[in-house]
Amino acid sequence: MMREYIRLQLKLKWGFNRNNDKKSAVMTALASLIAVAIVLALVWVLTYALRASLAVSAKRLGVLYLTVIMAGLTVAAVGMQIKRLYRPADLLITARFPLTPFQLFVSGLLLNFIDLSIYSTILLLPVMVVFGIAMQCFTYLYLLSVLLGILLMPLIPFALSVLIAIPVVYVTTFLERYDVIRLLFFMAFLVGCFFLYDYILTVLARFFIHRNWESGTLEIWNKLLVGLDSFYDPAYYLGNVMFFEKAWLGLGGLLGAAAVLTAAGVIFGRIVCDHLRVKALEGGTGARQRKSDIDGYGSARAIFRFGFKEILHNKTYFYFYFGVAISTPVMVFFCERLVEMVGEAQMGSGINFGTAMLTLSVFMAMICSFSASVLSVEGKTLYISKLVPVPYRKQLTIKGLLYIGIGVVALAISTAVMGSLRFVNALEITVLIITQLLFTVGLVFNGIDLNLVNPNLKPKANGEVEEINITFMLLIGFAVAAVLGTVSLIFPRIFARGIAWAYGVTVGAAAIYAAVTVLVFWFTAEKKYRKIEM
Repeated sequence: MMREYIRLQLKLKWGFNRNNDKKSAVMTALASLIAVAIVLALVWVLTYALRASLAVSAKRLGVLYLTVIMAGLTVAAVGMQIKRLYRPADLLITARFPLTPFQLFVSGLLLNFIDLSIYSTILLLPVMVVFGIAMQCFTYLYLLSVLLGILLMPLIPFALSVLIAIPVVYVTTFLERYDVIRLLFFMAFLVGCFFLYDYILTVLARFFIHRNWESGTLEIWNKLLVGLDSFYDPAYYLGNVMFFEKAWLGLGGLLGAAAVLTAAGVIFGRIVCDHLRVKALEGGTGARQRKSDIDGYGSARAIFRFGFKEILHNKTYFYFYFGVAISTPVMVFFCERLVEMVGEAQMGSGINFGTAMLTLSVFMAMICSFSASVLSVEGKTLYISKLVPVPYRKQLTIKGLLYIGIGVVALAISTAVMGSLRFVNALEITVLIITQLLFTVGLVFNGIDLNLVNPNLKPKANGEVEEINITFMLLIGFAVAAVLGTVSLIFPRIFARGIAWAYGVTVGAAAIYAAVTVLVFWFTAEKKYRKIEM
């Protein structure tokens, strides 16, 4: 029975269902390919630059990428352990299965290891193939070592996750009552990742522009590579096996550490898992009831507050929506500085307006793409909106204004940062604000209309909604952002009055985009809403 349960869970996650939306599957695959292409391009460029400047072995440089992949897999594995063992969405269903709690626990561990092995293959194979080509060490023996690494890579992340997930689940449980603290942690993490990404891109940009490294940069990278290629880094042992340097030491270290950590995690994890499952089953889903705090409000204010709370109560949207929106000014600053540096080297000075338009448009697209989930976030409770005595178009308009308002706040702070740092002058700030306001309106109503066409209300097996519409809107937003940025960068170079043309065309293009999306929404929203089946 346990084997059948594992097969069922794998089929639900990785199996193909004829009822799946083919359009969603295609767009998911396209978005994944774009992300993979960007990562592989960065791997090739970084490897080429370091190989050309440092007398570093393939093994030492390879450990850098193995460390990054291992860290990413560990974070993913911790999330899977918590989600499947300690906070399963299907607990009420699995509690009725003819399986003992220990069998469910072991099944969860096996499922997590299988998932981790799949992710390991997806991540490690393309990265190490591109690395081998860039290092000019790609041979049949190297390919064999990569395949061996795929088998061994999940061991340490899995073992660490079994043990780390226990304190993490208690910390996150405590922080569930403090949304602001969680948001601050996420923002700090997001900005930190972006700062690191910006540093790497800036270093590479300077290398390819000036054909050399800045003073001290090579020393920093050399110290980093030497530090990672040591006994303290778990990826060091995997690197020994893959590059056949002290391979037996590496294999013994991997297997020994994985066995000890996994055994300790299983011993403590089963106790914690049983305790949390019993507590969740005894607590029930209806133990806490509270009176609504929107009674007596007008329809517009009530819908606005309800939409805002929907975002707050959905963890994915709460983190990524507000986290990205609030962090945008910081990330815009880094992007603006990087793009300005590269642009001035390639196109000369005076491109600040174009780079500002491009970076702002990209981040506004990221923020407003969540409007494509305005219906999906409600799930099966959408029927309530069909019963309340408020026209459908009015409900959607109010929710659209919520998304526009959040985007406007991020826009105001971002333009204030640009103005205070003198990236752009007062006239350019005015044009930026007008263009981005229109762009935001267009994005939000485009997203709402897209969600009306594809409501996507059915939850996955784990109870969450797989929102492909956000991916659609990201692609649409990035396409329009590319147009606005290209016009702002190119027009001043090819026309005598190019900057004036850039002002007019960007504002005009954003106005047309906003007008079209608003008109389509205004005249089709009611009809599309009525067609939605619950």
